[in-house]
Amino acid sequence: MASGFPCPNKSCNYSFQIEAMQGVQSITCPNCKKTFATRKPNKSGPASPSKVPIVSPPNIVNVVEDNQGLVFESKSEIKPSFTPEKKTPSKKKKSNGLTISQVFLLGFVVFFISVSFAAFYIIGLPLLKKEIRNESNQQSEGSSELIDSEFFTFKPYNSYTKDQKLAQSLQTKFAYTGKAKDIWLMYYKDFKTRNPTNTEMHQEMISRLKLFLPKNLEWEEKADETEIGKVPFKKFGIEGSKEDSSAWVGDCYSSNINGVFFLIICLAPIDSKDSVEESWGKFNQGLAIKTNAKVDWKPTPRKTRLVNVEKLKITVTVPESLWAPQDVKDYDTAPESVFIGKNPSDSGDFLNQKAKLQLFSLFKPIKDEKAWDMVEEKLFELLREEKNPETKIEKAADIKYKFSELSSKSITFKPDFFTFKVDDQVQKIIFFGKYSTTNGNLIFVCEIPIKTKDFWLEELNEILKTISIND
Repeated sequence: MASGFPCPNKSCNYSFQIEAMQGVQSITCPNCKKTFATRKPNKSGPASPSKVPIVSPPNIVNVVEDNQGLVFESKSEIKPSFTPEKKTPSKKKKSNGLTISQVFLLGFVVFFISVSFAAFYIIGLPLLKKEIRNESNQQSEGSSELIDSEFFTFKPYNSYTKDQKLAQSLQTKFAYTGKAKDIWLMYYKDFKTRNPTNTEMHQEMISRLKLFLPKNLEWEEKADETEIGKVPFKKFGIEGSKEDSSAWVGDCYSSNINGVFFLIICLAPIDSKDSVEESWGKFNQGLAIKTNAKVDWKPTPRKTRLVNVEKLKITVTVPESLWAPQDVKDYDTAPESVFIGKNPSDSGDFLNQKAKLQLFSLFKPIKDEKAWDMVEEKLFELLREEKNPETKIEKAADIKYKFSELSSKSITFKPDFFTFKVDDQVQKIIFFGKYSTTNGNLIFVCEIPIKTKDFWLEELNEILKTISIND
C-alpha cells in the first residue's frame, strides 16, 4: 500500500505525506514545482471503488481520492465557487414628447427636402422634360426602320428626322424634317365601307395645309398624275405663308384605294425647294401601298330615307348617314321635311360646319316670275326670324355650280344662290332650288356654311339626282 499521495503530475514521481496535506488548502510539489489545491470530496459523489489512488488527466481535472477524504485539484483548473450576480438593466422612462434637439433636427430635414423638391421642380423638371421631348421628337438619321401598316409599308429616307411635334400639330403620325428645314408628311384615313368624295379628300388636304400655312394659301391641281407606291396620285402645287409670314412652296399628293384615303405633303421654304425635290422623290419611293389590303372590298350603299310628297307625286332619297331627319313640328315655316347635315369630320375646317336642308311644297303651279320672287321673299323673312333681324340675305351672282341633269323630263329645275350675312360678313350661302311639275312645285332651301360649301354642294347634288316623278 502506498504510504502517500502521488503527485498529480504524471511526469513527476514524487509522493506527498498525508500529514503534510492535512489542514492546508493547497500544496506545492517540491519536485515539479507545481501547486495543487486540496479539498474534501462532495458527499453526493460516488465512492471510489478502489483504495488505489486515481489520478485524473491534467488537462481536465486532476483529482486523487482515497479513503482518507482528501482530493487534489489542479490550480489551473480551479473554477470559482460562487455565481456572479447578474445586473438587471434599469428601465428607461418613456418620453411623452420630442426634445428641443429632436424638433430642430426634424425641422431641418423637412426644410432640406422642401428645398430639394423646389430646386428639382424649377430646374431639374424642365430639363428632364426637354430631354424626353427631344428624344421623342427626333429620330436619329441612321434609324430608318421599316414601318409595316395594315394598308402600306414605309421606310423613311434616312437623311430626315422624325418630328413628333410637327406630327401632332398636323394631326398625323408621320412627319419628318430635313436638313434644309423642309418637311415631308403622310396622312391616311380609312372610310371603312365607302369611298370618300372628291370634296372630302380635297377638304382633308386643305385642312392640314391651313394648319401649317395659315396665310395666303393657294393650290393648283396638276394635269398629270404621279405614281407613288405603285398607285396613281393626284398632284397639287402649293404656295402659302406661315404665321411669321415666311413664304413656303411645295407639292401635295392624294389618292383613294378601296376606301382608304392617302395624303402626302412636301413643303420647303421658297428658296430651298429646288435643293430638296430629289430628297422628296426618294422619300416617296419608300412608300408602298397594299392594294390588296381589303380583299373583295366593295363600297356599301348608304342608308337612305325616302321622302314622298304625295300631292306632287315626287319622291326624293336622302342619305341618313350624313343627313339627320328633324321633326317638322318644330318649324314655323311648315316644311315637308327638314334635315341637318352632320359633320363629316370634327377636324380642321369641318368643325361645327353643319348644313341645313328644308323641303317645301306648293300645290299650285307658279309660272309667273314675280310670284316666285314673292315666295322667295316670304321664305327668307322666315329664315331671318330664325336668326336675328340684323341678318341680310342677298342674291349671289358669282356662285356657280353645275348640277346633274334630272332623269325625268317632266320636271323643270331652276337653281339660285344667295348669301347670308351677319355684320356684313358672309356666313352661309343659301341654295334655292325650284322644281316645277304639272301638280305643283317642290322647293329646296339649303343653308350651307361658306367654309365647306364645295363639300355640301356636292352632297346636295347627290340628293337632287334622286328626284323622280311617280306616274
